[in-house]
Amino acid sequence: MLPNRTIDPRSQRGAAVLLALFIVAISTLIVTDLFWRQFVLFRTIENQQTSSQSRLLLRGAQDWARSILQDQTHPAYDALSDPWAQPLAQTRLDQLGETAPIASLATLEGQIDDAQARFNLRNLVDNTGAVNPVQLAVLEKLATLLSAPAGTAQLIAAYVAQAYTGGAGAPALAASASALVPGAQIPAFLQPLTSGSRPIPPVFPEDLAAIPGIDPGAAQILAPFVILLDQANTAVNFNTAGPELMAASIPELTISDANTLAAERDRAYFVSVGDIQNRLRGRGGSFSAAGISTNSQYFIVQGAIGVEHASTNMRALVRRYGTGAQGSVEVLWEREQ
Repeated sequence: MLPNRTIDPRSQRGAAVLLALFIVAISTLIVTDLFWRQFVLFRTIENQQTSSQSRLLLRGAQDWARSILQDQTHPAYDALSDPWAQPLAQTRLDQLGETAPIASLATLEGQIDDAQARFNLRNLVDNTGAVNPVQLAVLEKLATLLSAPAGTAQLIAAYVAQAYTGGAGAPALAASASALVPGAQIPAFLQPLTSGSRPIPPVFPEDLAAIPGIDPGAAQILAPFVILLDQANTAVNFNTAGPELMAASIPELTISDANTLAAERDRAYFVSVGDIQNRLRGRGGSFSAAGISTNSQYFIVQGAIGVEHASTNMRALVRRYGTGAQGSVEVLWEREQ
């Protein structure tokens, strides 16, 4: 017979302690995993709610812009004295007509700027795909007035032409730009194109900085004066444009005379292109009225939307078709920051 073994009580206690520790460790892992899953689920739901609220609030900002733009009572002109041009101070969305429950907790402040107070880069390329020499001359004069380096306008025009059409005249333009800038080389985007290799058009004004070969300082200077609209042949609104673009739009108009014209405009807006010509009184010589207007279709909407301690900044480009009950406003692009 095998001798009887006596089990040491201390060994039993040690084994029990180890088993208890093991159970605690496993339980901790299980509980931690459950908490993590709950946390992820909570964050997912919260993000979905935030996204839904953001879309609702952005719609409120768009509704405000749409309403004030369609309420224009004089379609012949758009001026800086109009209601749409006045900044909106911080206002609760429910006071602007929004009926959603969150509207009473959300605020909006913003402003609307005239996109046609800027030079439309799309004007650089005509419907045949060629660079428009008249519009290139406008951009060249604007760049010169803003002290941008020589060749900047040609480089931008070459890039836009290449982006949209493959650029019938783009290589020659870029070569011209390179000749004006010592040591410059024809940018890579003008090398022979392969299928699908066209450069991306500059959607936002700050996208100028992404054009290969452009001077960063020139891109920064020009950005507030340019825009890319969805069609070519748009006119500059002389009721809202700055003196630099006004002078650039009329070949013989000096910046001094443009400043005088802008000051007159600020005292009494222009009601027609004929009104502009009359007030120039021969300053700037004879010029074509094709690229000049007193009204606008395109506007930039900027807003800051706040809910409690969170805020969202948005910017959108909109196009207005008519005014009043028969009019409509289309959002062309929207950027949330």
